[in-house]
Amino acid sequence: MRRSLLVILLMVEALAHGQGFNRRYDAFGQGFAQGGFNVELLLDGYLSISTGADLDSIGPDLWLSHYSVLLTRIDADGERLWEKRSYRPFHGTTAGWSNCCDTIPGGGYVVGGASEDTTGFDEVYLMRFDAEGDTLWTKVFGDPNENKFWIGSQVKRTANGDFLIVGITDQNGPFNAFLIRTDSNGNELWRRVYAYATGIDGGLGAIGLAENGDIFTSGTVAFSSTNSDRWVQRHTPDGTVQWQVAWGGIWREGSAHLTVLDDGQLLVSGGVGYATNLTMMRPYLAKLNSADGSIIWEREYGPTAYGTQFFPAKETPTGDLIAAGVSYANATTDQQGLLCRTTSEGDSIWMYNYFYQDEVMSDGTGRFYDVLPTADGGFIAAGATYFSASGNNPQGISQDTWVVKVDADGCIVPGCNMVGITEQATNLLDALRIWPNPAQGQCTVHLDLPASIGTGALLLTLVAADGRVAQQHSIAGNGTHPLDLQGLSAGLYHVHVSQGGRWLTGGKVVVE
Repeated sequence: MRRSLLVILLMVEALAHGQGFNRRYDAFGQGFAQGGFNVELLLDGYLSISTGADLDSIGPDLWLSHYSVLLTRIDADGERLWEKRSYRPFHGTTAGWSNCCDTIPGGGYVVGGASEDTTGFDEVYLMRFDAEGDTLWTKVFGDPNENKFWIGSQVKRTANGDFLIVGITDQNGPFNAFLIRTDSNGNELWRRVYAYATGIDGGLGAIGLAENGDIFTSGTVAFSSTNSDRWVQRHTPDGTVQWQVAWGGIWREGSAHLTVLDDGQLLVSGGVGYATNLTMMRPYLAKLNSADGSIIWEREYGPTAYGTQFFPAKETPTGDLIAAGVSYANATTDQQGLLCRTTSEGDSIWMYNYFYQDEVMSDGTGRFYDVLPTADGGFIAAGATYFSASGNNPQGISQDTWVVKVDADGCIVPGCNMVGITEQATNLLDALRIWPNPAQGQCTVHLDLPASIGTGALLLTLVAADGRVAQQHSIAGNGTHPLDLQGLSAGLYHVHVSQGGRWLTGGKVVVE
């Protein structure tokens, strides 16, 4: 009996670590707007890097409204350990764009966004933080004549410790792209401005590094107000362009993000335009030959919908791909966080939307700006969660940094992929209670779902730890429901409650 009990306890412990989490982080509890643009893996948790609205007193009854860079350290369960903020005095400061930042070996972080003064003048702002989120130094890169703007989108650390920053500037008339290289202390080594063609607008948002020190950059080139293409370049270590490619249809394409794969080729993520002004798009992935930028394969995913696209995509340790972004495919809930896992050839394994739901709000909106594979085989995504699509907002809610942890199958609770869903609510785990647990023969399931769920039929699915569907039946709604466990083998099972194509909540039960 002691041995059986030990096995059960080990099962519960393993499940606790396998289960995901959803967290909203309102910096310092002030109720201001925030959004997460980066997530980094730490040895004992994660770090989110955000841009947030802020307010500082500069005199009696005199306040300065500005943006700050926010660093939030969380543990493996998503609990906040500390938060720090940084900004340039009398300036607003932003962290950059999707997958904006980088970690430093041995501890610490680098952020290469922008700062804006009270007149609207923008400069690149490079920030170096230690492992505890305290500022070590900052550097500013702009126009000495202060009549041209420079806005940083992403910074990456090179193998020798230098930093590379990309973004957009109007230094040469129309919007152009730039690449800045600094040494490890942030001192500028060189600066290059790029245009795909004379008089054509463009900008860069992502950086990739080749093993030989060459640099890849990606972004967007705009040929007109209704037609833009993906843009990828390869540079020598001094910034000289070796080749550049631009491709797309006759409409506006989503901005190209890139990463260098283990085989040295390039993975590009974004969206495919099907109408003017981003009215219809589909998420998009492509693999490029790093030698010349030619397309090896390209894929599109899901239905067309307004602005629906991937932002970054990464390679997993198994060679699969994971992409994050935003979906508007569900018209009743506006924008939702989007995650998609594919094979190394871009064939879809799963794709889910994620949304916020509570007692009042059934249509919480949000998006993901970054995603990373985690050590347990799952994924962690960071972005922003906003408000109710219909305006039915709970009192005190604000735009917050949003971090969601899922398993290898995209589930917050393991086994959701066996339920037949396309969307997942991210914060209703407390709506389900199961007792006794562990159990023999029978247990009781109690549901306390918010009224915003509505009156649609609910489906309860019991999934074994090996992915088998052990039971599936309809339940009436809130309240207590008996769950018959007779005939089930001893072990770990996951309970899932869904409604149509929506996963609502789930939990675990151990059968003795």
